[in-house]
Amino acid sequence: MSVRKIIAVLAVSLTAVAGVALYAGAASAARQGHGSVTMTVQSRSLDVLAAPCGGRPLVVDLANSGSEGAYVDVFITPERPLVTSHDVISTYVPPNDNVVLRAQISAPLGSAGGTHDVSLRLGPRGHRQQTAVTVTPKPSGPGANLALGGPVSASSTHGNFHACGGVDGNTDSEDWSTRTGWNDGTRAVFPDTYTVEFGGPQPINRIVLYTLDSARYPAARYGLRDFDVQVLGSGDEWTTVSSVRGNITGRLEISPDPVVSTTSVRIVALASNSGDYSRIVELEVYQDS
Repeated sequence: MSVRKIIAVLAVSLTAVAGVALYAGAASAARQGHGSVTMTVQSRSLDVLAAPCGGRPLVVDLANSGSEGAYVDVFITPERPLVTSHDVISTYVPPNDNVVLRAQISAPLGSAGGTHDVSLRLGPRGHRQQTAVTVTPKPSGPGANLALGGPVSASSTHGNFHACGGVDGNTDSEDWSTRTGWNDGTRAVFPDTYTVEFGGPQPINRIVLYTLDSARYPAARYGLRDFDVQVLGSGDEWTTVSSVRGNITGRLEISPDPVVSTTSVRIVALASNSGDYSRIVELEVYQDS
């Protein structure tokens, strides 16, 4: 049996079987009782960070064991403050085949910590089931990574990546193929910029940058070579606090002296060792004391 993966996001392990509406012919008239579709959500719990980049995917598998294809709807209803990228996902599930759906579950910046439910339903009258989603507030204060979860912006982003990948908490370059990290979208065109904001002035005394550096993609060949680290001043002007040239390492730590207070930190990528793209695996910003 072939497996078709259609991208669309969800996380929780629950299984629901329902007779779902089938649509056939030019008029797409609904019929009941043709085929059997099973919905399986792949994990029992989901943890999200209350930040613009703190959402997590909820992944659902739809399996049709029937002899006829089925058009189905998966309804997703999150309890506040949770937000879903899709209220309903509609898809066609071929006979004796599978379809994978994805929906993003997130919580707005400023949300309090706690556990909330996401309700899922297969079809308009299907059995309703729930999963628990734990919300963690965005870290703040001394010792916290202020960049974690964003918000972030970039001059451009490659279609295989997402700007949020550079503040998702994953510093492992070996996971680059899973789309963690940020990769700009303008091949061999520099400079590129990657910016994280804090929502208000924060004292900053340490910035850690991870550029691509794995066994397959070493920093000396694929990492950032030349870049500036800048902070936004009260007059909306960017000030360079560190200039790095000729870098061949995967992790760099910058300590502004004296400590600066800023609302944003920006990396201005001037060149990479590969000469094609700017690559940031993770950007961390700290107020250590």
